[in-house]
Amino acid sequence: MVRSVFKKSLPHVFAVVTFLIVSLIYCHPVLTGKVILQHDITHWEGAVEQSIEYSKTHDGKYPLWTNALFSGMPTFPIAYSSNNFIPGIVHNILTLGLPKPAQFFFLASICFYFLALAFRVRPIVGIFGALAFSFATYNAVIIVVGHETKMWSIAYMPAVLAGVILIFDRKYWIGAILTTLFASAMISMNHPQITYYLLIVIGILSIFFAIRCIRNKEWKHLL
Repeated sequence: MVRSVFKKSLPHVFAVVTFLIVSLIYCHPVLTGKVILQHDITHWEGAVEQSIEYSKTHDGKYPLWTNALFSGMPTFPIAYSSNNFIPGIVHNILTLGLPKPAQFFFLASICFYFLALAFRVRPIVGIFGALAFSFATYNAVIIVVGHETKMWSIAYMPAVLAGVILIFDRKYWIGAILTTLFASAMISMNHPQITYYLLIVIGILSIFFAIRCIRNKEWKHLL
């Protein structure tokens, strides 16, 4: 039995190791202590400075308004006291605590690999698909300019979709659990634009699955 479990898990272990090695090789300067100069992050640091100074004298609580951007704006999009405890644990596990930007590519690879498995794609094909998704040109571009929350959200998109596919595939409990965990992690990244795009995709998929269930009179499954 142990040998059987080991044999079944070996391709997935190989996939994780492959994603880890490729991500670290691609981002090897980070291993020497170098960081990317991201202008959006620099602007963000300037925008939240006022809120950080406020939190230092108010028990770590951030203000609900800042005058540091435009004519003033709510601080929720840029700085707030979050309670993302469980999503934070999920994120730390999936990224293995890797330094940025290596963790972006590793996370995107892992999440797309989940989607490939949900579609019952062979592991080796899933590995290549995951690497193609993770190292798409657009991802590297937004990381360089500092769109970090956007990249994290994009990385989580295929994992959330994988959970939904499992529900459609009658694997209700595991599908619901994975959808909840991945969706909570994605939402905690605080990038509503990408979440909105994913909801459109899930909505379209749901319509087609609903039509198929109705045609096959699978009322219980549809419910």
